[in-house]
Amino acid sequence: REFKTYRVGLDSFQDRRIRAWYSVPNDPPPNGQFPAILAVPGYGGDKAIPTHLVLNGFIVLTLYPRGQGESLNEWQLESRTKLTYHLENKDEFYYRGAYMDCIRGLDFLSSRTEVNPQRLGMWSRSQGGGLTLATASLDSRLKVAVAEEPFLCNYPVSVDVTSSPYCELRDYLAQHPELRSQSLETLSYFDCLNLVDRVRCPTLVDIGMKDETCPSETIMPVFDRIPGPKALHVYPELTHSPSTDFNSHAMNWLFRYLGA
Repeated sequence: REFKTYRVGLDSFQDRRIRAWYSVPNDPPPNGQFPAILAVPGYGGDKAIPTHLVLNGFIVLTLYPRGQGESLNEWQLESRTKLTYHLENKDEFYYRGAYMDCIRGLDFLSSRTEVNPQRLGMWSRSQGGGLTLATASLDSRLKVAVAEEPFLCNYPVSVDVTSSPYCELRDYLAQHPELRSQSLETLSYFDCLNLVDRVRCPTLVDIGMKDETCPSETIMPVFDRIPGPKALHVYPELTHSPSTDFNSHAMNWLFRYLGA
């Protein structure tokens, strides 16, 4: 199958402008409406369009939350890292806006006549996996979620992780011990650990037991709290990297719950 990709600009929460790529297969299904997937980047902010999804009959919105990837052309953080940006203020903390940007992506997909709004999914990895869990927690329009090696999880544990990028939190709190309790309170509002009890859609997660970036002890308690249909794949030898085996299971998960 061939497809077309369009550049998208969206006005999002707090008047931030964000960018995305919108990829549409050329051959519509018999009813004219495609299932659609929202895809977002890891912590580095860049993400290639997941063309394998488009080639399998899904519309894909590859969205870059504020200050990441393509959206850097619209706005950049004035200082500090995403994890510590306005960490003392839950109203201005970076991930408040990033979570809303993902929901804005679902708004866009739901508005398109070629998208079936009852068949929306999300699949992303690392930071994108955390954003997937948060979005599934906050928006019931998601009908399926795939959170690959999710980040943004279990902050009471992850603030002491020494690997990048969680170490940004550890270093910041070491430099500002007087802000620790206030910072942990902010993080608690955005911790997937405290959000996922709202998830109702089927959710697929994987863990690499040799993953030092998103260690199993940050992910497992979050997975345990997901109340809806769910499955976990644990890979004893996997580091923080994609898994061909998991990709195959994830595609099957999307086909099962969204069709194509």
